[in-house]
Amino acid sequence: MFKVGAYVSYRAEGVCVIKDIRNESFGALGKSEEYYILSPLKDMNSTLYVPVNNEALTSKMHPLLSADEICALADELREEKLEWIIDSRARNTALREILATGNRRELIVLVNTIIDRIERSAEIGRKITAGDENTLKRAKRMLLDEFAATTDLKSEEELMGVLRGEHRCAPKAIVTV
Repeated sequence: MFKVGAYVSYRAEGVCVIKDIRNESFGALGKSEEYYILSPLKDMNSTLYVPVNNEALTSKMHPLLSADEICALADELREEKLEWIIDSRARNTALREILATGNRRELIVLVNTIIDRIERSAEIGRKITAGDENTLKRAKRMLLDEFAATTDLKSEEELMGVLRGEHRCAPKAIVTV
């Protein structure tokens, strides 16, 4: 169970602080249930309610990684890529699903896959689709937002350096996990 004041990554909402854990009743039945009350750092005016006993939703809440854990994860996944889906509509649907989960492992593999596709396309004088480019930008932004909460990473270029193994990030003491 998470504690009040903890920082977590939650789906595509990104880094959130747990403001409270309390009973709330929603809906016509008025049944009270315990909820994590989350505030996304990118929009502190928003409030997310995650039922404590809902495994499907709480399994999407993850403690933030340390700088060493981020580098180890990047090292572990460096060569992993998704199978490329030729049909752009089917590919966009699959990639949107990955973005919606906010799963850092899947996001890193997604970034690796699109970067690989960019390099392959450039070799034959082609470009990737605008949809793939937008997906890449969003995935990098999501990873950077999460990883910057606990490290010195400040830019997508630094993030890509970590994912390629060219840069090691250092811990940031501001956010405690």
